[in-house]
Amino acid sequence: EPRFFEHCLYELTLKNMLDGGYLTQPVQIDAPVASYDFSSLELPTGSQTYRLEDIEAILKDQSRITPIIVKNIIELSASRKGVILFTASVRHAQEILRSLPADKSALLIGDTPSQERDELITLFKAQKLKYLVNVSVLTTGFDAPHVDVIAILRPTESVSLYQQIVGRGL
Repeated sequence: EPRFFEHCLYELTLKNMLDGGYLTQPVQIDAPVASYDFSSLELPTGSQTYRLEDIEAILKDQSRITPIIVKNIIELSASRKGVILFTASVRHAQEILRSLPADKSALLIGDTPSQERDELITLFKAQKLKYLVNVSVLTTGFDAPHVDVIAILRPTESVSLYQQIVGRGL
């Protein structure tokens, strides 16, 4: 079908931004202790998005490893300033939050009231909170220069979403 925009005139990729020195080079650390196994997750026929029910079922089956994963994140980020954790669902985020130090952690979800969200983000940016757990809230338009760890604890089928998540730490 006809499209209003037919040609891309310019594309600025993450690679170009990294090569140009505009973003920090990422260091990928795979959890040596434990990680979720999403290998059985499949896209529903005709869809480009995983079903939340399928993700939840996998996470429920593997919930016993969540405290181990979070402990590993805490250990790996001991000398770091700011950690953003990207989770799959509200239930998953709450489970993760329970394993983090309560006095240094907060949870942001879509239903978090605006004033509370602003207060938590202000505390995080002031480095009064170290861990910010979120469910699809901080993927775009969020910048906290002190962030030096991104923990991706959810699957994604979208390259652009993955780049947005990683970009919060670059």
